[in-house]
Amino acid sequence: MDLSEVERLVSELLATGEMNEDTSADLERILAEARAGQSYPDDLDYLAALHARILSAGAPEANIAAPTAIHEDIETLRRENAQLRAELQDARQIISELEARLTL
Repeated sequence: MDLSEVERLVSELLATGEMNEDTSADLERILAEARAGQSYPDDLDYLAALHARILSAGAPEANIAAPTAIHEDIETLRRENAQLRAELQDARQIISELEARLTL
């Protein structure tokens, strides 16, 4: 990642106004190190990931799709739960019938 890219990413992130004091300080430090030619790969990865998470155009779509997937998972679990309860009831009935035979 070259200096102009670091400057752009940092500028866009700071412009959101969503960065807390510590994050802003980290971004300023990353920018200063890049300007000095002393960037650390981990810092550049962090910068790219933070930018993607905060400013990604695809993020809202992911947030919309997630509730649908969660509801589908919930419905699947409800069906499985109902099936297991029915199987448990059947097993209890069989146990009762076997216990009744033993007492005869």
